[in-house]
Amino acid sequence: MRDQNEENFRQSMRRLAATVCVISCQNEGIRHGITVTSVTSLCFSPLSILVCINQKASVLAPLHKEKRYCINLLQASQVEISRRFSGGVPAGERFLDGNWELEGGIPYLADAQANLFCEIDRAYSYSTHDIIIGRVSNSRFAAEVSPLIYQDGLYAIGAPIPLSNAA
Repeated sequence: MRDQNEENFRQSMRRLAATVCVISCQNEGIRHGITVTSVTSLCFSPLSILVCINQKASVLAPLHKEKRYCINLLQASQVEISRRFSGGVPAGERFLDGNWELEGGIPYLADAQANLFCEIDRAYSYSTHDIIIGRVSNSRFAAEVSPLIYQDGLYAIGAPIPLSNAA
Protein backbone atom coordinates (compact mmCIF):
# COMPACT_ATOMS: atom_id res chain seq x y z
CA MET A 1 0.00 0.00 0.00
CA ARG A 2 1.32 3.43 -0.92
CA ASP A 3 2.19 6.04 1.64
CA GLN A 4 -0.38 8.89 1.49
CA ASN A 5 2.32 11.53 1.08
CA GLU A 6 3.76 9.60 -1.89
CA GLU A 7 0.31 9.35 -3.48
CA ASN A 8 -0.33 13.07 -2.92
CA PHE A 9 3.02 13.86 -4.54
CA ARG A 10 2.21 11.57 -7.50
CA GLN A 11 -1.17 13.26 -8.01
CA SER A 12 0.39 16.72 -7.66
CA MET A 13 2.98 15.91 -10.34
CA ARG A 14 0.20 14.74 -12.70
CA ARG A 15 -0.89 18.38 -12.70
CA LEU A 16 2.52 19.55 -13.90
CA ALA A 17 2.30 19.82 -17.68
CA ALA A 18 5.54 19.14 -19.58
CA THR A 19 6.71 19.09 -23.18
CA VAL A 20 7.35 15.54 -24.38
CA CYS A 21 10.94 14.97 -25.55
CA VAL A 22 12.98 12.12 -26.96
CA ILE A 23 16.60 11.92 -25.86
CA SER A 24 18.68 10.34 -28.64
CA CYS A 25 22.31 9.32 -28.93
CA GLN A 26 24.49 6.89 -30.83
CA ASN A 27 27.20 4.71 -29.33
CA GLU A 28 29.35 2.22 -31.25
CA GLY A 29 27.10 2.64 -34.29
CA ILE A 30 23.90 1.78 -32.39
CA ARG A 31 21.15 4.37 -31.91
CA HIS A 32 19.54 4.74 -28.48
CA GLY A 33 16.59 6.81 -27.35
CA ILE A 34 13.96 7.30 -24.66
CA THR A 35 10.88 9.48 -24.12
CA VAL A 36 11.18 11.92 -21.21
CA THR A 37 9.30 14.88 -19.77
CA SER A 38 11.86 15.82 -17.12
CA VAL A 39 13.72 18.43 -19.17
CA THR A 40 14.44 21.91 -17.82
CA SER A 41 16.46 24.81 -19.15
CA LEU A 42 19.23 25.67 -16.71
CA CYS A 43 21.05 28.83 -17.77
CA PHE A 44 22.25 30.95 -20.69
CA SER A 45 25.88 31.23 -19.67
CA PRO A 46 26.88 28.63 -20.50
CA LEU A 47 23.88 27.50 -22.56
CA SER A 48 22.77 24.48 -20.56
CA ILE A 49 19.84 22.19 -19.91
CA LEU A 50 19.16 19.34 -17.54
CA VAL A 51 17.33 16.07 -17.94
CA CYS A 52 16.54 13.37 -15.39
CA ILE A 53 16.73 9.74 -16.53
CA ASN A 54 15.84 6.60 -14.60
CA GLN A 55 18.97 4.54 -13.92
CA LYS A 56 17.25 1.44 -15.33
CA ALA A 57 16.73 3.10 -18.74
CA SER A 58 18.56 1.41 -21.60
CA VAL A 59 19.75 4.77 -22.95
CA LEU A 60 21.71 5.73 -19.83
CA ALA A 61 24.91 3.65 -20.24
CA PRO A 62 25.39 4.57 -23.95
CA LEU A 63 24.66 8.21 -23.10
CA HIS A 64 27.37 8.27 -20.43
CA LYS A 65 29.83 6.58 -22.81
CA GLU A 66 29.13 8.83 -25.80
CA LYS A 67 28.54 12.06 -23.84
CA ARG A 68 26.88 13.69 -26.89
CA TYR A 69 23.13 13.58 -27.46
CA CYS A 70 20.10 15.43 -28.76
CA ILE A 71 16.98 16.51 -26.92
CA ASN A 72 14.16 16.36 -29.47
CA LEU A 73 11.10 18.36 -28.37
CA LEU A 74 8.15 16.65 -30.04
CA GLN A 75 5.44 18.30 -32.14
CA ALA A 76 1.78 17.81 -31.21
CA SER A 77 1.49 15.43 -34.20
CA GLN A 78 4.24 13.10 -32.92
CA VAL A 79 2.36 11.07 -30.29
CA GLU A 80 3.31 7.78 -31.99
CA ILE A 81 7.02 8.63 -31.81
CA SER A 82 6.62 9.35 -28.10
CA ARG A 83 4.95 5.97 -27.61
CA ARG A 84 7.66 4.15 -29.59
CA PHE A 85 10.37 5.54 -27.31
CA SER A 86 8.38 4.97 -24.09
CA GLY A 87 9.30 1.30 -23.93
CA GLY A 88 6.48 -0.33 -25.90
CA VAL A 89 8.73 -0.97 -28.90
CA PRO A 90 12.06 -2.86 -28.73
CA ALA A 91 15.03 -0.47 -28.62
CA GLY A 92 16.32 -1.63 -32.01
CA GLU A 93 13.03 -0.72 -33.72
CA ARG A 94 12.36 2.70 -32.19
CA PHE A 95 14.10 4.70 -34.94
CA LEU A 96 12.16 2.99 -37.76
CA ASP A 97 9.41 5.63 -37.57
CA GLY A 98 10.03 9.35 -37.95
CA ASN A 99 12.29 11.58 -40.00
CA TRP A 100 15.60 10.72 -38.26
CA GLU A 101 18.87 12.19 -39.52
CA LEU A 102 22.44 12.38 -38.20
CA GLU A 103 24.44 15.45 -37.27
CA GLY A 104 28.00 14.79 -36.18
CA GLY A 105 27.06 11.19 -35.37
CA ILE A 106 24.06 12.18 -33.23
CA PRO A 107 20.60 11.03 -34.37
CA TYR A 108 17.96 13.76 -34.32
CA LEU A 109 14.33 14.05 -35.36
CA ALA A 110 14.48 16.53 -38.24
CA ASP A 111 10.81 17.53 -38.02
CA ALA A 112 10.66 17.89 -34.23
CA GLN A 113 9.36 21.03 -32.54
CA ALA A 114 12.99 21.77 -31.64
CA ASN A 115 16.36 20.00 -31.38
CA LEU A 116 18.97 20.75 -28.73
CA PHE A 117 22.38 19.20 -29.42
CA CYS A 118 24.24 18.70 -26.16
CA GLU A 119 27.35 17.33 -24.53
CA ILE A 120 27.30 16.06 -20.95
CA ASP A 121 28.96 18.63 -18.71
CA ARG A 122 28.04 17.03 -15.39
CA ALA A 123 26.03 14.07 -14.16
CA TYR A 124 24.75 13.35 -10.69
CA SER A 125 23.11 10.23 -9.32
CA TYR A 126 20.18 10.79 -7.02
CA SER A 127 18.22 7.81 -5.73
CA THR A 128 16.70 6.10 -8.80
CA HIS A 129 17.68 8.71 -11.40
CA ASP A 130 20.67 10.42 -12.96
CA ILE A 131 20.53 14.18 -13.40
CA ILE A 132 22.34 15.04 -16.64
CA ILE A 133 23.48 18.62 -17.20
CA GLY A 134 24.22 19.22 -20.84
CA ARG A 135 25.94 22.11 -22.56
CA VAL A 136 24.00 23.07 -25.66
CA SER A 137 26.26 23.32 -28.71
CA ASN A 138 23.56 23.87 -31.33
CA SER A 139 19.79 24.20 -31.52
CA ARG A 140 17.05 24.30 -34.14
CA PHE A 141 13.33 24.97 -33.93
CA ALA A 142 10.22 24.79 -36.10
CA ALA A 143 8.54 28.03 -37.15
CA GLU A 144 5.15 26.98 -35.76
CA VAL A 145 4.86 26.56 -31.99
CA SER A 146 2.94 23.31 -31.47
CA PRO A 147 4.58 21.18 -28.74
CA LEU A 148 3.31 17.80 -27.59
CA ILE A 149 2.45 18.09 -23.90
CA TYR A 150 1.98 15.41 -21.24
CA GLN A 151 -0.35 16.14 -18.34
CA ASP A 152 -2.37 13.97 -15.95
CA GLY A 153 -1.19 10.80 -17.70
CA LEU A 154 -2.46 11.98 -21.09
CA TYR A 155 -1.11 13.70 -24.18
CA ALA A 156 -2.32 17.26 -24.65
CA ILE A 157 -1.71 20.30 -26.82
CA GLY A 158 -1.08 23.86 -25.77
CA ALA A 159 -3.03 26.84 -26.99
CA PRO A 160 -2.68 30.52 -26.19
CA ILE A 161 -5.30 31.89 -23.80
CA PRO A 162 -7.01 34.92 -25.29
CA LEU A 163 -6.79 37.75 -22.79
CA SER A 164 -9.49 40.36 -22.58
CA ASN A 165 -8.80 43.98 -21.80
CA ALA A 166 -11.77 44.06 -19.41
CA ALA A 167 -10.80 44.90 -15.87
